[in-house]
Order: sequence, then structure tokens, then C-alpha cells
Amino acid sequence: MNVTFKGSVVAAAVAAVLAAPAVHATNGYFKIGYGTKNRGMAGAGIAFSQDAMASAINPAGIAQVGNRMDVGVELFSPLRDARLDATRMGGADTGKVDSAATVFAIPHAGFAFNMGNMTVGLSIAANGGMNTRYNSNIYTNAMGPAIPAFAGMIGGIAPAVAAGLAADPDAQPYSTLGVNLAQVIIAPTVATQLNQNHTVGASLLIGHQRFRAYGLGLFKGLSTDGANVTNQGDDEAWGAGIRVGWTGKISNNITLGAQASSKIYMQEFDQYRGLFAEQGDFDIPAQFGVGLAIQVNPKTTVALDVQRILYSGVASIANDGPTADQFFGALASVLGTGANYSGAGALGGNDGWGFGWDDITVVKLGVDYQYNNQWTFRGGLNVGGNPIDSDQNLFNILAPGVVKRHLTLGFTYSPSAYNELSVTYMHAFREDQSHAFTATSGGFAGFGYDASIGMDQNALELSYAWKF
Repeated sequence: MNVTFKGSVVAAAVAAVLAAPAVHATNGYFKIGYGTKNRGMAGAGIAFSQDAMASAINPAGIAQVGNRMDVGVELFSPLRDARLDATRMGGADTGKVDSAATVFAIPHAGFAFNMGNMTVGLSIAANGGMNTRYNSNIYTNAMGPAIPAFAGMIGGIAPAVAAGLAADPDAQPYSTLGVNLAQVIIAPTVATQLNQNHTVGASLLIGHQRFRAYGLGLFKGLSTDGANVTNQGDDEAWGAGIRVGWTGKISNNITLGAQASSKIYMQEFDQYRGLFAEQGDFDIPAQFGVGLAIQVNPKTTVALDVQRILYSGVASIANDGPTADQFFGALASVLGTGANYSGAGALGGNDGWGFGWDDITVVKLGVDYQYNNQWTFRGGLNVGGNPIDSDQNLFNILAPGVVKRHLTLGFTYSPSAYNELSVTYMHAFREDQSHAFTATSGGFAGFGYDASIGMDQNALELSYAWKF
């Protein structure tokens, strides 16, 4: 394979990943693994590198995979739904509403080249994302009918607010509702062997993300900058961070590994600075992990990873959403004064309400079985924490990342010593959660609403590799 062709493949892969639609991933909003082989083992690979996507997992791993290029695509199908019952505040019950757009194509690519005492590589991978697209507006359909009752309770609705709600298409019933967040990480990588058994590596993490939101007109008045909450089209941001890693062979059949990725510091989403905390800041969280690989026999390897994802380090993700008391108090302020709410938790502020996601720990267990020189089979189980407490369901109608258990199966077929075709299937088991939000103080005591979210997923991924 000549240099011109390889360069063309890499360039096409970069363009394809950056243009890929937003997705909703699985360990919170991170993908469970990177590359078809790694995902076939449920993401277990910190101590067991298999292809040029290793730099997306542990940069030290590219020194173990030889000279190769891997390109592939995942067909990802998340099935998401939500329900908002606002009858306890004088509103309506939407019933269960399914999110549309249920199949996404997510490409990836990796390259590794051994230069003797040093290996260089590059991976381009979707980190994860959030996506929902409801064909009816769950928030306004449920809560809109309650506005007249609220106006009566607080002595009437400010004329400016009434006029704004009447004219604002983003706050009308039946408008569509949704978000799209896509994150891609490009990781140029260098690895070197310290000695026969130990390897270290480092990657520069170049992050790119794209976001849009629509149908959030009900929340404009709860923002420090109501003009930049919703329906502003696509906004894009770039940023950078680092990842370091190590692998060590401690016996003939046992390898250990460790990796740590810094937060990727991103440009702010200026067009949505009234939605996300800290005026549109949305960094990519830090994460770290350790791994173990045991070669049980010449044909079978078992790998185990433990990963920690630090969602708490990003305010727009980790800040709690409003309680019922806070939501009713803020809504009453807006309706009564005609001015945007500016109290604690106002959207877009430094302490602005967010999705309320917690840090999670993920355990990944995978098995690789080399049947013969042409066929290798894999399977894995990935179990992670649910980052969303049920009392955060209101805003997470937009991002119902509640799945915890993933099962994967895959294989590689090698028609020659220079080519490979790999396929993996993943299923994320169904998770549902509900919460009754009830005001406990003030004039709205006893008022409330019930929010429910749920999701399961399927994915089919395939990739092709050239070895040279």
C-alpha cells in the first residue's frame, strides 16, 4: 500500500468522523470501547492492544500491534423514550414518547508505524455524545397547559411574558424537541519500549465537538441569556488535552496496563451560552483506568479493565438540575415580573442548572480466542454505573444515558497475513427510571410533575485492516 493511498485513507477518515451525526453512547455518554476488536471484548484493552485504534485506549499499546491501518464504521441504534406527567401542576400527561432517528453511522480510523525504538500512530474516534429527537415537544405539551393556572396564583402574567410565549415558536406545543452533541478525539501518539517488558506512550488529544438544541423555548426565561438557549443551529468547538499510558509484561502470560486522560479543555459554545453552565462551557471529562491481560493458553486471552469517568469535573454536565421547589419558584418569578430569572441555578450562570451526572466506574471483561490463523472470536461484558440519579430526570429527558450492562460478540477473519476483516455486535440492556418531583414549601406545596426516561441499544460494527 503506497504512501499516497494511506494518506488519502487517513484524510477521508478524519473528514468522515468530523462529519458524522451525533450519537448517544453507553458508559454515560462515552463509548464502551474504540475499534471493532476492542469493542468485541466490551472495551477491555488497556493491557491488551489488538490494532491501530490502541492509542484511543492506551497510547503505549501501539508499540505492540505492528505496522497497520484500521478503518471501520459502527451502525449504532439507541432506542430512547421519555414521559412527562404534569397533571399534578395543572398540566398534561404526554404519555411515553419515543425519540426518532434510531440508526447512526459512526466511522473510526487508526494508523501505527514502528520506527525501531519508537512507534508513531494516530487514531480518530467518536468519543461519544448525546442525541434525542422527539417529534412532539414533551416539555411544552406537558407544562404549557398549566401556565394560566400559575398566572392566576401569582396575580396575573406579565404582559411581556404573555406576548413572548404567544409569539415564540420554540415555546409552542407540538414543536419538535431535541439535542445533538457529537464529540470526536484525534490522537497523534508516540510510544517507546523502555526495555523488553515495559512500554510507555503519550497522545495529544485534539477534541472537536458539535452541538445544537431545539424546542427549549419553555426554559428561555430561566436563563441568564435567553436568546442563546435554543434553536441557534449547530455550534462547534475545538480543544486539547493529553493521555499517557504504560504496559508491563510481568510474567510470560500476564500483562498489566494503566492509562490516564486529562480533561480536554474546549472552546465555549457561544451560541448556547444561555443553556450550559459557565456561559456555554462544555469540556470533555477526564478519565483513567487500569487493565490486566492473562494468556490462559496459546489460543486464549482474558482481559479485564476498570475505568473511572469523571463527569463531576464539568459543571454543565455535573451541576444538579432544579428541584420542584426551585423550578416552581423560578417559573413564578418569570411569569410575575416579565424578567428573566437571575437567582441561583439560572441557566448559563456559573452555578447554572445542568444534567446532574455523577462520576461512574466501569468494569470491562473480554475474552479473545484464536481458533486458527484465519479466525479469531471474541466476547465481552461491560458493566458501568448509571450517572443519572432519578431526581435528575427532568433535564435528562434530553440525555437519557441510563444503560449500565452491555454484552458484545465479535470475530476477525484474516484472508492473508496482510489483511483482516473484523465484525462486532453489541447489545445494551434496557434500563428505565422514574421520579415524582413534588414541591414542599411556599404557595406551590403539593404541586408536582413526574418524569420518566428509558433506553436500550444495539450496534453492529465492522472494520478492515491493512498490515504492512
